[in-house]
Amino acid sequence: MIHFTVVKGAVAYCRVSTKEQASTNNSLPVQESKFNDYCTRNHLSALISFVDKQSARNADERPEFQKMLAYCRKDKKNISCVVVADVSRLARNVVDQGTTIAELKKIGIQLVSIDEPIIDDTSAGRLAANLLASFNQFFSDSLSEKTKFRMQAGVKQGRWLWVAPIGYKNEAKTIVIDSERAPLVRKICSMTASRLAMSSDRSRHSV
Repeated sequence: MIHFTVVKGAVAYCRVSTKEQASTNNSLPVQESKFNDYCTRNHLSALISFVDKQSARNADERPEFQKMLAYCRKDKKNISCVVVADVSRLARNVVDQGTTIAELKKIGIQLVSIDEPIIDDTSAGRLAANLLASFNQFFSDSLSEKTKFRMQAGVKQGRWLWVAPIGYKNEAKTIVIDSERAPLVRKICSMTASRLAMSSDRSRHSV
């Protein structure tokens, strides 16, 4: 009887968390290229890539990350590993990283970090993963603190730091009336107020 060896495939998870990363070594095309190269070198089938394009501090707020985990649970027999460019793509806090690695391990799937090959299931590899998780969380927390401080300083200086509401437009760190949309907004508000008034009158007369 001839026995065939089943070659499992790899799943990629990619994420860009800042605009700066979109144009640097952590851009999505770079991450996907690293994944494809890894699969080629290790004779693995590149099964699917899950890509989160927006920033989120927690795993629950990343839809593609959740889809990746669901895919792994469903097709675990065909998956050898989940591949990330580096562990900061996987998580930016200690709890999320530890929980994810533990869940993948439980269903027989290894986490592979291309830029951090020291991470494995040895005691030294687990120590390296924990240290990297701590550094990544520190970086994320520190960046969040600096951003909040800068926003508070900007508000105190009278600057508008958000996208202008409809009827206004951003201009020179503040907002000004949008001459094209503002009249439409006024008209909509006026029509809404009129309908509410008419509805109120009907209610009074029907009593």
